Amino acid sequence: MGKLKEENATLYLIVYADIMDSIFKGDKVIEYRECTDYWKKRIVDTPYKELRITNGYGNETRPYVLMKYAGYDIVDYNG
Repeated sequence: MGKLKEENATLYLIVYADIMDSIFKGDKVIEYRECTDYWKKRIVDTPYKELRITNGYGNETRPYVLMKYAGYDIVDYNG
């Protein structure tokens, strides 16, 4: 995936407004994604440096939080 393999790459995640509010308040400190081929291809073995979580798609006027990327874990979900 060329461009994403940069050492200073940023992982972009899009969330809904209510999730974004919980992140800003500090109530939500972990963001989950379904363990699909799509996400495996983007996360596994990619040296991300930063994580940018944005409220919705669009331009730079959308609220976002930029933080150090701390890696990922795969967890079982039985729901």
